Amino acid sequence: MKFNKLIFIITCVGSFFISSEFVYAQNIQFMENNNGLIVSKKEYDFINEYYGMGYFDNMNFDDYEWIKSFNIDDSDVEINTIYSNTLSRNVTYETASKKLMIVKSCSSNCIIVVKCQWLVNPKIRSYDVIGARFSGTDLVSDSIVTKVTSNSGTEYFSNLKRTSNGIGVSVQLPIANNLSIEQKFTVGSSGIVYASYQHAIENVLLATSKLYTINSQGFGGVFQFYGGAVGKYDEMNGVYIDL
Repeated sequence: MKFNKLIFIITCVGSFFISSEFVYAQNIQFMENNNGLIVSKKEYDFINEYYGMGYFDNMNFDDYEWIKSFNIDDSDVEINTIYSNTLSRNVTYETASKKLMIVKSCSSNCIIVVKCQWLVNPKIRSYDVIGARFSGTDLVSDSIVTKVTSNSGTEYFSNLKRTSNGIGVSVQLPIANNLSIEQKFTVGSSGIVYASYQHAIENVLLATSKLYTINSQGFGGVFQFYGGAVGKYDEMNGVYIDL
């Protein structure tokens, strides 16, 4: 296996030295992976925290485009994570089944990314819902990108429901492993964003998955289901982040 190259840029004039692991040039640190992708030290640290150690080794340039849009080097970046549920009803549930996180990257506005990483393979593959509620802020762009990544590739979803105080997108889980659901949007630089991912615990139709309002009393502080969607979702806790 090819080792990552750590590249240091140092403020000296003259020659530089290259070994199998280090490249010396000027006073900024960079990392290079097996595919020749080079990122800054700040981006590398973010990738390790966001995706986990080892992910960077085989990242390709398409993977990096998703990270590049965060403008990490010139922004204030923060990650908040929840690992477990608190359920209001008695259902079968594995506390280690998935991890939910929210990320902000702020300059004049804030890019928000919500990510649910499945730690096991879910039994039910139906329409799950991912989204956010806004308090003291709002979207500054209509660009809302929601994707599901697995060992079979990446699929984008646009089953958007937008209300005056938030958004939700229904995503259909593929029959694949290593599932990760991510959503990215841009809001103003003040206020709070609450985010939630709700997993269908039985098969539901797309139309059923949209039977919710965006409400602080809802699951994860976001989704309040009604009608045929009541009792169909796992009631996972949400995350939030101050802007």
